[in-house]
Amino acid sequence: MKRSRDADPSHGDYLRRRPRRARDYRRTSRYLVMRDGTKIAVDVCVPNGLGSERVPTILRQTRYFRRFQVHPALRRVLRADTLDPMNAPMRALMTSRGYAWVDVDARGSGASFGERPCPWWLDGEVADGAEIVEWITRQPWSNGRVGSTGVSYDGTTAEFLAITGHPAVRAIAPRFSLFDVYTDVAFPGGLHNAYFTEAWESANAALDRNAPGEMVALVYLLRLHGALDPALARALDRPLTANALSAFFTRALAGVAPVDDDVTSTLLRAALGSHGKNYNVHDGAVETRFRDDSPKNSPIPGQTSDLFSPHSYVDRIGSVAVLGYGGWYDGAYAGAAAKRHQALVARGKDSRLLIGPWVHGGQLDQDPDAPVRPAAFDHAAELLRFFDQYLEAPGRVAAELPRVRYYSMGEGRWRAAETWPPPGMRETSLHLSPGRELRRQGVRGGFDVSEMRLDVGAGKRSRWRTLLCPFLNADGAGRSPDGYLVYDSAPLERALTIAGSPLLALSLASSRPDTAVVVYLEDVDGRGRGRGISEGELRTLHRTNADGSATFLSRDALALAPMQRATHHVRLLPVAHRFAQGHRVRLVLGAADVDHFATPAGSEPARWSIGLSESVLRLPVM
Repeated sequence: MKRSRDADPSHGDYLRRRPRRARDYRRTSRYLVMRDGTKIAVDVCVPNGLGSERVPTILRQTRYFRRFQVHPALRRVLRADTLDPMNAPMRALMTSRGYAWVDVDARGSGASFGERPCPWWLDGEVADGAEIVEWITRQPWSNGRVGSTGVSYDGTTAEFLAITGHPAVRAIAPRFSLFDVYTDVAFPGGLHNAYFTEAWESANAALDRNAPGEMVALVYLLRLHGALDPALARALDRPLTANALSAFFTRALAGVAPVDDDVTSTLLRAALGSHGKNYNVHDGAVETRFRDDSPKNSPIPGQTSDLFSPHSYVDRIGSVAVLGYGGWYDGAYAGAAAKRHQALVARGKDSRLLIGPWVHGGQLDQDPDAPVRPAAFDHAAELLRFFDQYLEAPGRVAAELPRVRYYSMGEGRWRAAETWPPPGMRETSLHLSPGRELRRQGVRGGFDVSEMRLDVGAGKRSRWRTLLCPFLNADGAGRSPDGYLVYDSAPLERALTIAGSPLLALSLASSRPDTAVVVYLEDVDGRGRGRGISEGELRTLHRTNADGSATFLSRDALALAPMQRATHHVRLLPVAHRFAQGHRVRLVLGAADVDHFATPAGSEPARWSIGLSESVLRLPVM
């Protein structure tokens, strides 16, 4: 049986040294009453057979239901854990090795009461986290040490828990999660990721109505796009298919689970009724261009995305160990994990970084040369090894956890380093040249003038859609080259390995000065087949620095006239990849990706003039 190459053999060795201590766990559910009287629903899973032993605890706070109910008619064939493929294996492993596990419906979601004026509300769900930790430490089964983890939204709740300052919180593992709300998901490069904010808000609204079948139907429809031939997927992408899936899952799922004592679901209905005024994030994003914009519809006066962004509070993380990780095809979250790690290391914190060849959630291996797509990496064992160091037996496994571990695609191997980017990197430049070529030597003068279509997109098999479906192959299949500019290098005389964030300096004059620039980096094999490995975006309204950084603040906006030339620096998402000998490096440029980003320049084509002598792609080469 074929296995993906992302497996880590050390996981099996570690599990053999950590034998099973419990065969199962007992789950109880209850409400905890917060400081303002709000009732928060929690599930507590404690290993069986502990006796008087006290154990560490893993806390997961979620916006996506701590536990589903399955329709009574299907309970013989469908378990709630089946609907939780990322957390259920971890819960099972951690409890079998002597951990308690606590799942929480965040304030204003699931079976919990309250409202949500914004995601990760500091005075609400973040403060609740500290109270829940305090309750955990008072339980007879707790040893007083708490860790937290989660994927996506739940990973960010873990990160916010670390800023509460509660002394029991010793370690967190934010997985596949953002660090900067503005750049990592809502506005990459200043472009509104409108597909995501609208679809995410729609999914949350369905959960708030206790109609999870609508959200699960969206996930499975996207999964079809990732599993099928693109033409067949497009044929099935009809309202009839979506409605049929929604009807099926609505019948299969009975909503969020009530707490144990709420046998008539009276409290659950009351909790759901309190969610009607939850803030609509998409509506706020539509009103936003700059990082310092405050949407008019915000219930918190002066609120910007920085109010609920972890990067704003990194100085408040105390002596908490952090394992941050993501995947190369996980939206922009590999970059988020790298930024988090760099910010923590700069402040002398205990931080580790892990990035693999995965989509959101780590369920699929996207290494272009992977023999199969299901990932072989044991995420549960990785977390056990990390948390053991700080919660179960402090200091015991420190030597086994490198500071930086990353998977090099094309090589099919894991690499360890002391820093990210890895030490000893050098820069190789490929210049945009006449004939749509990438050359090592630049040219003097010359322009590439084109009419750029604004109705083109990247398709549905993209890194951005894996944020809503962790089972979607993000291979870029189906993206047409029509409407894009394609620059190819000559076949490589020797293999080329990159590790870091490529940077494009683009000298551009546009008939629409406030335009989108989308950039794709591809590996083209000997048969001419291109495989996407990284991408970057920029709204040219925003001023960039030579290193690709930008403030995205209104005071730093560019005021360009039509066809006024400027050099824009587009920082691509980090990647580790080996281009084989004979392969080509391909750069693809466009003025739109309507499948994901709101196009600021309208729908009529834009005229671009690229200054070739000043336009260069810089690659971090090992």
